[in-house]
Amino acid sequence: MSALCLLLLRLPPLTPGSAPIPSTFRADLVEGWREFRARTWLWGVIAVWCLYMLMVWGPSLPLVATEVVQGHGPGAYGLINSALGAGTVIGGLLALRLRPRRMLHAGAISLFAFVGFPATVGLGLDVPAMAAGAAVAGAGMSFWSVMWATTVQTQVPPDVLNRIHAYDVAGSLAMMPVGQALAGPSASALGAENVLLVAGVMSLVVAAALLAVRPIRALERAGTPTAGSIPAGEPERARAE
Repeated sequence: MSALCLLLLRLPPLTPGSAPIPSTFRADLVEGWREFRARTWLWGVIAVWCLYMLMVWGPSLPLVATEVVQGHGPGAYGLINSALGAGTVIGGLLALRLRPRRMLHAGAISLFAFVGFPATVGLGLDVPAMAAGAAVAGAGMSFWSVMWATTVQTQVPPDVLNRIHAYDVAGSLAMMPVGQALAGPSASALGAENVLLVAGVMSLVVAAALLAVRPIRALERAGTPTAGSIPAGEPERARAE
């Protein structure tokens, strides 16, 4: 479906002066790193996200599946995953409707909701409670994802966006396989339930860490009017936003 949507896109042709200047792969990497490092809010989020992937998302995926299937059967795991997906849709719709002035601040607050995914399983709650926790977690994660993607798309100049996005994706996902690989040994040593409870606590720590970094929490939405810059005739709309 994604490929079909991409094929249906009709983009305007490049004008003679808008064609990109050819460059080498190494030059692109260097330029991307320079632009990436110049934005504290950007590399700050990625640094915190490495911890998130290592301690929360990485171990939660295999251990939630193992614990739910062994304790309640594959049908319960399917129900919990469906609840996670439903929550993701709800979070996306909320993100579509809301336009917070400080998007990363609002997104970081929504991440506190993710504790419901690993913690309810770690506490051994029943299937409806785990499904509810997964739904809340999905909503929080989806809302954060939209806030983050929109911030990157609107705060970074288009001519360097693809280079910065490469560092964004690499940094965001680099620690996920490490967290997954450590899930088994950690569960053997500490117990799967305890590892999931630690993951729940770390999800709160990560959200708090994002809020603790001022360039992250204070970054305002692109195009937000500053004091004295509201055009005549538009004060009501500016206040509403």
